[in-house]
Amino acid sequence: MNIVMVCESATVSGGAEKVAIQEAVELRRRGHRVGYIAANDQPAQELIQAQVETLLLDTKSFFEETRRREKLQKMFGNQEISDRIRQFLSGFPKEETVVHLHTFRLKLSGIVPHIAQEMGFATVVHGHDYSPVCPTSLLYDHRAQANCERKPMSLSCIACECQNQPWRYKLPKLTSFYMNQSVWRINRRSNGILHISDLERSTMESKMPGKVKALRVTPISDSMPTQRVPAETNQNYLFIGRVTAEKGVRQFLESATRAGVSAVVVGDGPLASELKAKFPNARFTGWIDKDQITQELVQARAVVVPSVWRETLCLSVIDAMQVGVPCIVSPTVGAKEYIVNGENGLVSDNLGEAFDQMKSDVFVQKLSESAFAKFQANPLSIERHVDGLLEIYAACLKEGR
Repeated sequence: MNIVMVCESATVSGGAEKVAIQEAVELRRRGHRVGYIAANDQPAQELIQAQVETLLLDTKSFFEETRRREKLQKMFGNQEISDRIRQFLSGFPKEETVVHLHTFRLKLSGIVPHIAQEMGFATVVHGHDYSPVCPTSLLYDHRAQANCERKPMSLSCIACECQNQPWRYKLPKLTSFYMNQSVWRINRRSNGILHISDLERSTMESKMPGKVKALRVTPISDSMPTQRVPAETNQNYLFIGRVTAEKGVRQFLESATRAGVSAVVVGDGPLASELKAKFPNARFTGWIDKDQITQELVQARAVVVPSVWRETLCLSVIDAMQVGVPCIVSPTVGAKEYIVNGENGLVSDNLGEAFDQMKSDVFVQKLSESAFAKFQANPLSIERHVDGLLEIYAACLKEGR
């Protein structure tokens, strides 16, 4: 079996790229032929060492491009790049190859999946975010600080300055979504969309025009220590992520201050300076590496995910629970499906009440032991993830495009 990954980057610059590279390396380890189409000039060392075949295209996003001609090509297509994509894909037998679409809209553009589908390849779309249905990928109105309930690409959607920026910044995303081989058309012609949570699937299906097959994959957790963190002896409540309004960081810090508990914010973002000044008792680490995050987890009583937007998953929940750190998540977080409320964590939009419950060391120990046992018994490993992918790929090849 052959697989061609399509991702904006061949180096780790975010969660989607990390997953695509992990999948490619594990598939090669199992003896499959793997290609990788990306928009940067150097592949990750992991891809080189695994002998993944790469097509690296010298192309930028509309926002990065400074030349007018190239900006127009981003909107309407680039023949030279199209020819290179066709040549690369023609080296893979379509009867034995699945094209796995991770990210493509900003730099690669819809031309990659369009060509793959036109050539007769089976394709699957990976739902890392809401980009299969939303021009801005988030289904969130930053201006109103609320989840967006507009019909995607309706007049109200097109007219809305939902990014809290002037409308001209939204225009390239609208054209990328609609004009460049319509994303909806790509979805319909695919063999299905890979979903990472029930929340993400149900949200996307409610916005999708027409029916597209839903395919489920397990998320991939990072390798973590195999001993339980005695969370009941710790005091820190930990937030991990971008410091933005939709992530609910302000609500977390306000509730922590009222409850008199220790708050730690791992990450950075546009609200960081303001929140540092307003909440001097909270500790802000900025972005830190994996080992440092592990150290913060070892000292945590709980990880708090107070998102107000419909977060597709939140891997921080998985990473925390597998070492026995309980999580408090809002009902709009996809990872809530791994939590049995009051048994191995809390699902609540009332942080004050949750902090009160977590004052009990006995209660926290129960949550910690239950979370640890659940994930140690059935870890969300890359091996398990790829096992599921291979079953999906085989079914796609059997049914054809």
